[in-house]
Amino acid sequence: MQNYVVDSGKLKEYTTKLFLAAGLAQTDAQAVSELLVHADLRNVRSHGVLRTVPYLEKIQKGGASKTSAYPVVKETTNSAVIDAQGGLGALAGEKAVAIAREKAKTALMSMVVVRNSNHFGMGAHWALKLAGNDMIGFACSTTDLTMGPPGCKEPFMGNNPFAVAFKAGEKYPEFCVDMATSGVALGKCKDLAKRGKPIPSGWMLDKNGNDTTKVEDCYMMTPMAGHKGFGIALIVELFATLLSGGVLSPDINNQDLPDVPELSSQCFGCINISAFRDLAEFQETAENYIDRLHQIPMKEGAGDAKYPGEIEYTSKLINLKEGVVLPETLTEDLMAIGGELKVDGSFLREHKTERQ
Repeated sequence: MQNYVVDSGKLKEYTTKLFLAAGLAQTDAQAVSELLVHADLRNVRSHGVLRTVPYLEKIQKGGASKTSAYPVVKETTNSAVIDAQGGLGALAGEKAVAIAREKAKTALMSMVVVRNSNHFGMGAHWALKLAGNDMIGFACSTTDLTMGPPGCKEPFMGNNPFAVAFKAGEKYPEFCVDMATSGVALGKCKDLAKRGKPIPSGWMLDKNGNDTTKVEDCYMMTPMAGHKGFGIALIVELFATLLSGGVLSPDINNQDLPDVPELSSQCFGCINISAFRDLAEFQETAENYIDRLHQIPMKEGAGDAKYPGEIEYTSKLINLKEGVVLPETLTEDLMAIGGELKVDGSFLREHKTERQ
């Protein structure tokens, strides 16, 4: 399968034009595009421009509102509740992050929850935005039915993802834990299938609760670390759904249905580091801690010890310089939707690459 390499700026401009053509305002189209391309920069391809066509179909067929103002329906000095009214998770996230950071500047800790939303994309995008240079950022979301407790034959909740991020000094600006509560994200399985690569055993289950390596036979994902992953998924439900008054996971709509909103819930939080200690001292300590992590003796062939987010940040620096890699099938999908919306995507196929 052929791969193409595309400048991330040009890719962001192209996807912005697609969302503009679908009826979004300029700033909204840019926000959605930034979210998707950021994921590809970090090689989190399951949440990158792979999602462009599904997002556009959601907008075009009514599953994502183009008119929601994402109103704040309840608010205190350090908290807020946003009703996305079936709008895009990317836009609910933008508003939630802005509110959470502003509140944490004075209240020192903040939490903003969102209900009646759609897919919110890569959790790291939001955690890093929330963190900035001076805070600890936290983001989590419920998703449609993809997972249940170990041994189940029916899904009960999504593989509810969460992310935590902070700047650990100038050397390590993007410390970020970002994970789904399943063994892997379903989007990763879809991405591997898109690239013609095999899907490992143990990631997906069929309708009988048995292991499968075929995306078309996938009925559920397996929780990470068994009952522990199931428990963490319920914690996400607590922060995102129970606090916001949103739709419980068993009642959320399938995110792949283009004509109805998913009705997922999200939570965005900030901790102002200066509430606890001097920011420069905190970052110096964190930087020193990671330096010591890098010095840990490793088994032969294991490579160097890495902090959470290091691989993704390194990929981001490379992809910003060399371009984002897109498989041929995805390139064709993006060009096809561009043709429908009268946006020229021919540049996507200008540069072939051997990079994976």
